[in-house]
Amino acid sequence: MFKKKITYIIAACTLGLLIYLFWGPLFPWSPIKPGFQKIPSSKANVYIQNMLSSDSIVYLIDQILEDEQVFHQLNYVDRVTIIIVDPKTNMKRFAPWLKGSGYSVSLSLLNLIYIGPTARNSPFGISTYLKHELSHMLMDQNTGFRKALTMHEQGWFLEGLAQYYSGHYFYSRAEFIEICKSNQIRFNSLREQNPLEMSFPNLKLNYTYYQLFVEYLVNQHGLQLLQEYMKLYINEPDNYQELFSVVYGLDLNTILDSFKTSLKL
Repeated sequence: MFKKKITYIIAACTLGLLIYLFWGPLFPWSPIKPGFQKIPSSKANVYIQNMLSSDSIVYLIDQILEDEQVFHQLNYVDRVTIIIVDPKTNMKRFAPWLKGSGYSVSLSLLNLIYIGPTARNSPFGISTYLKHELSHMLMDQNTGFRKALTMHEQGWFLEGLAQYYSGHYFYSRAEFIEICKSNQIRFNSLREQNPLEMSFPNLKLNYTYYQLFVEYLVNQHGLQLLQEYMKLYINEPDNYQELFSVVYGLDLNTILDSFKTSLKL
């Protein structure tokens, strides 16, 4: 009887492992990926499900990675695995903790990026989402695990930079200003909050705010200073305010006030 129970337990565990491997969170490490096409790349592992004509950008993934390195002035340390999910399903079975989010996510500790159906069906296509998540991945690969966690607490910089580089605006500058005025929304700070803790409508508005601020920094002070700050920041994320003052010659809140004044809110 005892042996039968052990047999049943082993069988159940094996079945569970197979389900997780081929249809669940362990899918990226499955030796066989049924229904997914592997895209040739010298720098990444790219798998796409039910490719559309609008997804042809995946054939340029090596160039996308190279462009990311040039902009960020950093190099990828490890290969990145990119899984592009079917445009008619959701990511819940791959990443259940995301509750079915259909956009995109970077799991930097695993060197893994998911591009979901909402991203694929968006008018922007998957290009901007790839650029956004690869920005996170590149910065995380060039710092330590604890520092990466600290960086992600400062969503204003990581998300603002990724949004700025990707060129994807949830709202235009004019739309953002109108929404804030109509709803009497006041951004008193950079809202030092983990984006994962935000509800989605707030996330879209916050991401736009961060992006517009990074754009303001580039327009007013140049891209070179932003890149310089970024390279210092990934090494000392705890000292982000002090580093900002060193690079820009003014403290963060002073420049932030100037930015808010430019919005005329």
